[in-house]
Amino acid sequence: MPVPTRYDVSRVALQGGYVAKRCPVRAQLDVLRPTEPLAASAVAERRMARGRAFEVEVVAALVALQPDAVIINPRLERQSREDATAQAMAEGAPLVLGGRLPADQAGRRVGEPDLLVRTAQPAMPAYRAVDIKHHMALEAAAADGPAGPSTRCSTLDDPSLEAATLDATWAARRRRDDVLQLAHYQRMLQACAAAADGGCWGGIIGVEGRVVWYDLDAPRWRTPSSSGRQKARSSMEIYDFEFDFRLDIMAVAEHHLVDPSIEPLMVPVCIAECPQCPWWEHCTSELEAGSGDVSLLPGLGWRPWRIHRDHGVTNRAALAGLDLTTAQLVAAGVDLTPVLAAASQADPTAPVAELVAPRRRAQLGHLEKAGILDADAVLALDQATAAYSGAGMAALVEHIDLARAVLGPAPAYRRRGIDAVRVPRGDVEVDLDMENVEDGVYLWGALITDPAGTGLVEAGYRAFVSWEPMTPEVEGALFVDFWCWLAQMTEMVVDSGASFRAYCYNAGAENGQLRRLGLTTGLSAAVETFINSEHWVDLLRVFGRQLITGSGIGLKAVAPLAGFAWEVDDPGGDLSMLRHETAVGSEVRTVREAARVWLLDYNRNDVEATLALRTWMDHTASHLPMVGS
Repeated sequence: MPVPTRYDVSRVALQGGYVAKRCPVRAQLDVLRPTEPLAASAVAERRMARGRAFEVEVVAALVALQPDAVIINPRLERQSREDATAQAMAEGAPLVLGGRLPADQAGRRVGEPDLLVRTAQPAMPAYRAVDIKHHMALEAAAADGPAGPSTRCSTLDDPSLEAATLDATWAARRRRDDVLQLAHYQRMLQACAAAADGGCWGGIIGVEGRVVWYDLDAPRWRTPSSSGRQKARSSMEIYDFEFDFRLDIMAVAEHHLVDPSIEPLMVPVCIAECPQCPWWEHCTSELEAGSGDVSLLPGLGWRPWRIHRDHGVTNRAALAGLDLTTAQLVAAGVDLTPVLAAASQADPTAPVAELVAPRRRAQLGHLEKAGILDADAVLALDQATAAYSGAGMAALVEHIDLARAVLGPAPAYRRRGIDAVRVPRGDVEVDLDMENVEDGVYLWGALITDPAGTGLVEAGYRAFVSWEPMTPEVEGALFVDFWCWLAQMTEMVVDSGASFRAYCYNAGAENGQLRRLGLTTGLSAAVETFINSEHWVDLLRVFGRQLITGSGIGLKAVAPLAGFAWEVDDPGGDLSMLRHETAVGSEVRTVREAARVWLLDYNRNDVEATLALRTWMDHTASHLPMVGS
């Protein structure tokens, strides 16, 4: 994470906490405004509305529990709100709700933390910031996870860090957006001399109704360093870099508006948040020009994109054209620069062993294994690909294969070394998929099949669903019902001597919910045993380890390879949340029922898609060409 060149940021408007966690290209376009931005989608509008409603609920609960809390009138002008917040803190209010911190002119910051919680410091009043977020802030601590400090949580009747208790069964969710916003408030508290002693801490109140505390000084984020190696950094370090970087970007953009000869710092790059960005249409045309920007490749990431760009590789065709043998040496950590220099001065027949420095003898084996045995063979390596040496590009071969796959004529390819695609199969199989909203899981869908004809099960789709407003009690009862059914089926099939497999697509989502609900319902041991057993198969991992497409491999993207199509209009997890609100809350029975039918059909289609994809992989995918062949 190199230190950026600093620019004069005095003309940049004061920024809130969101800017540090948004795409830097978006920060630039927010200044340049090259066209009309897209309006927020219905899904985004819903998320914001639900967030505001949840915040109102939590604030009401806090007010009822905290009679001495100071509430800043939201209808006041900004300066008046800043003054009122500063006065409340100066007078030592135990809790300030809806405040606006004094503007940090030097740091170019403004901020409105949902809560300011006074600490127990005996001297002048000091505060920590807490934000209210309509999502889960806790997850079950993984049984095989790294040992670390217990999570600190406090209750709403005393939300201070000093009143927090340690809980080893739960882990604070690693949401980078949340902690960067807390770091923003921390810098503002420091700027107005109101920050607490004893390190940087901030809290999140999620749907669990507890304050989950984050140590913002803890080095918990792995990021690249200038050496190419990963380095652990704190949330405060990440925030400082990202915020300052965006201030510089906006400063140059401001100068560009005055003097067009000054080039903006950023060019479009595709990242995960792009589809939700108001400038996505503006960036799309440039990204998709020609063979497409390299950032369109799935999972590439900002740093590799930057390295490719620095090496003159800005599109997928150029990346696909790099030399594989040379790339394999680079990815293995062979520094080809001195070897090429030595080869250029040596006799063409000189053994490669004479060209490798004594202190780099470990690299000799990689060269000889690749058939690079003399100076002439070294000089035959591709210079453009060899230039990546020392850039820390261990995934270079993967990037080349992704580019070749997406530009190739086949819809998918076998990965290198995969002679035949194999899928774990069972005599009895169940495809599982869950549907959730921010408050919890309301639907577990299962498709039961009996491919071996055991007669042990009744084939078909079964839904474990609740249309009641989601509460911990409703969610827990639904999960217990589903889990008992799944456990009994697993036991019955295995005890009969048949094999059993349960499949999902992307176990990261299901496993998180299974572990969380296992913890809340007392089923943790059984859940953990199942997750780690041969019975539980993540079809996404099975697909990704053997097949490559060069584009996304989400279920909606790859199920069409098997000829599968969803029956419902606009299938998608985000839209399902809108449907769920209608299914639960509409006062019109026919509208309510239509939404419920859509959700059940959508979930059924999801599990049917995993079955169709698995069958295709088992019978057809082995005939696909190998990438690069």
